[in-house]
Amino acid sequence: MGAADRLREYLKLMRFQATGAVWIVLVVGSLAQAGSSVTWLHALKLFFVAMFTYILAIVMNEYYDIEFDRASASLSTKPLVSGSIHPRRAIQICWISVVLSSLLVYLFWGPYPLLWFLLSVAVGAQYNIHGKKHYWMDVFVAIWAAMYCILGGMTVSPGARPWELNPLVYVMASMWFFRLVVGNSVEGGLKDLEHDLAAGAKTLPRWFGVSLEDGRIRYTAGWWLFELGLEAGFVLSILVPIYYGILTYSHVQMTAIAVLLLGMAVTLRHISPRRFDREDIKKHTFLHEAMGFGIMGIMLADVSGWMWALMILVVPLLWFAVWVRVIYGTRLPST
Repeated sequence: MGAADRLREYLKLMRFQATGAVWIVLVVGSLAQAGSSVTWLHALKLFFVAMFTYILAIVMNEYYDIEFDRASASLSTKPLVSGSIHPRRAIQICWISVVLSSLLVYLFWGPYPLLWFLLSVAVGAQYNIHGKKHYWMDVFVAIWAAMYCILGGMTVSPGARPWELNPLVYVMASMWFFRLVVGNSVEGGLKDLEHDLAAGAKTLPRWFGVSLEDGRIRYTAGWWLFELGLEAGFVLSILVPIYYGILTYSHVQMTAIAVLLLGMAVTLRHISPRRFDREDIKKHTFLHEAMGFGIMGIMLADVSGWMWALMILVVPLLWFAVWVRVIYGTRLPST
């Protein structure tokens, strides 16, 4: 294997194309706390921290999911499953990533953000280590996302304790919580339903009794209540800032949010289809979450300006599109 191919294997392992989405979690927290005073330099610092954090989380998850992934022929090309990268290398990458991300947080913003960052890493690690061995572990990665958003707020007020931040930071953190539970439990759970059932993984679709029979997904009433309840929680989070007078939405903002919510409703039907189609679920998951990012950006336009609102939507999409082409040569990764 040549140097270029080996590099691509490492980028696949790290899912480098998705690092832009994690950057947005920190940016949203910073904008909710400081609004338009957030600088490009600050955003660049956030990017490097987010990049190493995401690499840590994903590589750890890949390492602990090896046995489950080996149960599926469709995942045979994953670097750790195929053997193109030795699991020992994955552990080394994790240690390097946690050291570098921790060092950057401390150098940029000091001890309080570092302590909060390490606490969030400890919470998120529970999902990576125990994710498919115990039910309801998806909640841990959602709590991590909420804590990570709060970290974004702390980086623009380094001396502030978490409880001293702008309430808007916590509104955004709650929205990230809902998005991550949906992303992992609903979208990820249904996308991986076939091989998770074969491997006996303890995921929430299985806990709710969702099954796969002759290529058709059989849902339960409990599953629908769970899935729709999460989306309802996300929608209610949009209204909370209005109710408490934290934000005021212009007619343009309300129209844009309504259009994106309609788009999310349409894609939701494809994320929970009757007939199992892993590639179609992946495609609509990408669109569904991109629109969720866009809604949060539009909400913050009142305090951050429209430039940042557009950046929240556009940067992760462009980053994803460019790096998927570089790594996979296709529009979407095959695993």
